[in-house]
Amino acid sequence: MNAGIAIDRSKRIELIVLGLALAGLGFVAWRCAGVVPAWFYYAYIVASVAIGLTLYFTLTKLDQPLRRRLVLFLIGSSLFGAAALRDMIHALFQIEGLFFDLMTGVLLAAVIHYLIAKLLGPLLFGRVWCGWACWTALLLDQLPFKRSPGRRPGRWGALRYAHFGLSLGLVALLWYGLGYRPGAGGPPALAWFLAGNALYYSAGVALAFALKDNRAFCKYLCPVAVPLKLSSRFALLKVKGDPQKCCERRVCEKVCPMDIRIADYLQRGERVLSTECILCQACISVCPEQALELSFGLDLGGKERLRETKLPAPTLRG
Repeated sequence: MNAGIAIDRSKRIELIVLGLALAGLGFVAWRCAGVVPAWFYYAYIVASVAIGLTLYFTLTKLDQPLRRRLVLFLIGSSLFGAAALRDMIHALFQIEGLFFDLMTGVLLAAVIHYLIAKLLGPLLFGRVWCGWACWTALLLDQLPFKRSPGRRPGRWGALRYAHFGLSLGLVALLWYGLGYRPGAGGPPALAWFLAGNALYYSAGVALAFALKDNRAFCKYLCPVAVPLKLSSRFALLKVKGDPQKCCERRVCEKVCPMDIRIADYLQRGERVLSTECILCQACISVCPEQALELSFGLDLGGKERLRETKLPAPTLRG
């Protein structure tokens, strides 16, 4: 009975906090039709991060995945709102905006964003963006498929490289073939940003329901994962474990949203070297022996040991 009351109360708290976050986003979007002061822009992000992390460490009676989704919602939605505001005024933050900025040969806002969040940042903290800040994942993680059935066998992951190439090809066509110049933001950049994210959300939701996997878009189709996987190979922060404590029940692997065979790394005396790790820490929170923890160190990632789903054998018809 007490557990049921606690769960109901926790859900009410989550709904209140998420409602306030949505209301804040709406207020900011309404107020910022014109030029946004830099102090307001950055204070908006910092406040969301501070609130999210404060709630994460204070609402300890909630399970870790729920608290992380709450933080992801607060941080991701604030970054989405801030990026949309920047698009209205200064730059396009879709990955195509990065390509357009690179075409100009000038270090513009989108290039700086990708350098910090998607290339240099992961050298230190791996794919923490995917686990705690991505505004696409903030929606996908709210979908009902909390346990991944495993990776699809084959080369499904090649789709994200194809998506990356198509985005680059589209920008090259517009730039060199049609002479299109997006300028320094404004309504066209905002429209591109919103339309691009609508496509991402639609594809992500469709894939999640088709494959019964919330993070299917992240695994197979997200073009941003291409630079993230490259730099996170060298990340200093990774999950490590004590093989002596590991009971090999592989509970950690059952909750891993990215299907990493965590125990296999422990058995080899390695940290979790997969570039698919998003540092969500679900594995750490459920380990019954407390054998896992975050650590800083020097090693080269990229050794992918992933759990694949078992597809039903084809039926032979005589």
